[in-house]
Amino acid sequence: MEAPWRTLRGRLALASVAGLVAASLVFALVSSSLVSSLSERNARDQFDRETSRVTALASAQIERAASGGGCRTYSPAELAAFVGPGTRVYATGLKTCPGTDEAPFKLAPPALAKAVDRHVLATQPFVRIPPEAIPGPGDQVATAATLRIGNTSFGELIIVKPRDAVRATVADTAPRLVAAAVIGLIPAVLLTLLLTTRLTRPIRGMRDATDRVAAGDMSVTVARTGTSDLDALADDFNIMVARLQQRDAQSRDFLMKVTHDLRTPLTAIRGHAAALADGVVPPEMRERSLQTIETEAQRLEHMVADLLDLARMEARRFRVSVVPVDAAELVRQAVAAHEAVALRRDVALSQRIGDEGEVHSDPDRLRQIIGNLVDNAVRWTPPGGTVQVDADVSATDGLRVEVRDDGPGVPPERRDQVFAPFESSETPDGRTGTGLGLAICRQLARALGGDVTVHDAPGGGAAFVLTLPPRAPETDIT
Repeated sequence: MEAPWRTLRGRLALASVAGLVAASLVFALVSSSLVSSLSERNARDQFDRETSRVTALASAQIERAASGGGCRTYSPAELAAFVGPGTRVYATGLKTCPGTDEAPFKLAPPALAKAVDRHVLATQPFVRIPPEAIPGPGDQVATAATLRIGNTSFGELIIVKPRDAVRATVADTAPRLVAAAVIGLIPAVLLTLLLTTRLTRPIRGMRDATDRVAAGDMSVTVARTGTSDLDALADDFNIMVARLQQRDAQSRDFLMKVTHDLRTPLTAIRGHAAALADGVVPPEMRERSLQTIETEAQRLEHMVADLLDLARMEARRFRVSVVPVDAAELVRQAVAAHEAVALRRDVALSQRIGDEGEVHSDPDRLRQIIGNLVDNAVRWTPPGGTVQVDADVSATDGLRVEVRDDGPGVPPERRDQVFAPFESSETPDGRTGTGLGLAICRQLARALGGDVTVHDAPGGGAAFVLTLPPRAPETDIT
């Protein structure tokens, strides 16, 4: 069984979980800092309010003492109960209780008493004292509030407290925030695993479909899922399978055609060879039998050469040998080579050579292209028809050869299809070729830097046009 982290589903899940964990940790850290800062601010506000309350209690006690109710001092334990442990309480302007010699609070050091902003206390219930004015070691905070008897102020009460006592640290808040992040992480991970499974299900289905195609099942299709990217991939897969089906059908059809076309000349060769070997051929017919054998052998040779050319071009192992070429003379030779066939089919073969000159190309391949175009035109022209070959050569514009016939023409929807390998139709005389000639023509023309196209001839029929540049590229075919 494949390790989970080696699958797309596993890696998506791991990446998602890692992202969720990282996000949770960042959330916990940032939240801890924010909560700590907020808690410290709230704690300091609470401390200020406590100072105001303690000052109000002290003012009430002193007012009671002034009325003869007695004055009391506060022990450290009592102060700790009021304002927390480690807290110091000072007073300014109040050395003893009214009418007594008792001091309820310690007197504030001069520097601390001087630091009290009494202008602020005139309008506010308390005032915070700057940390640098607070005596004693360590980081401390202090708040002062006004002591009053009735509406008369007679001093201030100052409460000093260690800063740590009014500060919420990360250690205080982090555990709870991390616990909250973990609790939120669990359903997020479960949801991630569920979504990852649903998202990768179409890919697993496509993998299964690919395995079936690899096993030879060309009837497989992949359904659309509603996700645009996966739908585009499914469409491409279905198009690929359809083209494989088409190519497979073309290959089977091609094998049938090749088998038929190979069998015909082989049967003729074997029959004449057997007759010659048995001595049943009259002496005056032996030369004709030998010519038939030679003709059929040439047909086989040409067919095998076409197959080899196509195989080399598709394997990208085909090179172009570029030399100066008398293009006009080469066109004349290609036309002359088909005059006998045209005459036998009762087809008029004419040519017009315009401007003459040289191009730099591969003469053998150029001759092959033109020969195939002329042969195709002759085969598709009915008896009594005409094949017209026009050629123009220019040192700057290159070579243009147009081959027109009087055949049925090529419908617009099939003008690219006729150049596909193994594509062939039945000619007017009832024969069907292997479908290699035009495919080889186009691939050779493109290897020479040009192209072969087809359009309607002016008088009906098809017009195949070869265009080549003045100099062909000396590279492998692509």
